[in-house]
Parts: sequence; structure tokens; C-alpha cells
Amino acid sequence: MRKLILLFAVLVSGLFLTSCLEAGDSNLAGSGQLFYITQSEGTQIAHNGGFAMTSNEIKMQEPERWYLITWSWTTANGMLSSTVHNAITTDIEQIPYGLYLHEEAPEGSSTPINSFGMISGLPITGGFGDFLILQYSWAKKEGESVQVRLYNETMQQTAMDQFTLELRLEKSGTATGTTEKNEDAFAAIKMAQLRNLIDFNGQDYKDIQLKFNYLKGSSATPSSVTNTVRIYKQ
Repeated sequence: MRKLILLFAVLVSGLFLTSCLEAGDSNLAGSGQLFYITQSEGTQIAHNGGFAMTSNEIKMQEPERWYLITWSWTTANGMLSSTVHNAITTDIEQIPYGLYLHEEAPEGSSTPINSFGMISGLPITGGFGDFLILQYSWAKKEGESVQVRLYNETMQQTAMDQFTLELRLEKSGTATGTTEKNEDAFAAIKMAQLRNLIDFNGQDYKDIQLKFNYLKGSSATPSSVTNTVRIYKQ
């Protein structure tokens, strides 16, 4: 599985960008880095909270979505403050949507997950589309695909700081072969509905615990992992 991409590391790259410019370096690059594409002052940009960039390819993407972007840039392309202009973007991969559902997880078998993690350092906030980014791997046969679904049966208003989520992979497609390969994947899940279950006690944000239950490996062993995430009121 690809090493988990931590947003903190991407933010540090923004600081590294500034340091490099001060040191006189003229070439910068990133491979498969997380960026959120949105509109800013009439221009479509990709940003990660640390710095932003533009390119012709970025301007052609669907806005308000997360992407993995491979890019490069030189000082000759121009820069304003912390925004990289006219970057060379050689690969832009849109992260597929997952689903967050306020209901009990269905009974029955679920596609096992070989490895799983939540991208840490990424808050649930309107500025990033209220998305939670998950990274996982699964045993894929040619012709198959999956969608990540998070089930939360908690419906009532509550002051709880921890939520238990049932993670499921919903498989679709028809296998055209018998050989399985370990497939790395990401999912972007809009978590705005979760905000309605949280008592912020007059604060702008709250740090909560998300416990993910899932079936791991070929033996489908029940497993769980708990992560802390900050969620903002808006």
C-alpha cells in the first residue's frame, strides 16, 4: 500500500516552498500530493491550506473536489505571495466520492479491506468541502470496483465526542478474471451531516474521535481503528 499521505506533510511542503525561494532555488516539484480544487477571486486553484497553485489543467477540473496532483514549477513561471502560477501538472487524479449514511449498516457479507487509514491533519470544514479522506486497499479482480460507505446509526442530538462508524466496501461490476491484485485507493466522504450531532458548546470547533469498524484481510477479521479529527461549526 502506498504510504499514507499526511496533510501535515503537504502543509510542510508549503513552508519548504518559501524556504527554497529564499535560498534561491528555482525548481520545485511534488508527486501525488493532496490538493483541493476550488474557486478563488475568479480563478480556479488547487490548494492544501499551506499554498496554492494554478495550471491550465487545474482550471479544467471539476471544482470543490479533492485530487492527487503531480506537479512541478520553476521561478520563471511566476509566483505571487504563496500561490504558484502556471505550474506544470503532469497527473491529476480525482479522488472518488464515498458515502456517509445516518443508518444502521446492512447485514450480510462485505468486501474485506487489506489496509486502512484516515488522512490525519485534515479538518472537517467548509473550506475543504466538509470532506474526510480515507485511504485503503482491497483485493480486486479485473472488472470490479468498490465504493466506500460509512454507516452511523446515531440519529439524535448528542454531546458525544466519539462516534462509531461501520466501514463497508460496496462492490459493483462483474469480474472478468480470477486473479486478484492488491488495489490502493482513496475516498472523499462529505461529513456535513455529522455536524448536526455535535454540541460545540459555543466554540468554533470540536475535536472528536471517529472509530472505524471494518473487516480486515482474506479472513475478514473484525478490526477497528480510532482517529481524532477536528470538525468546525461551518
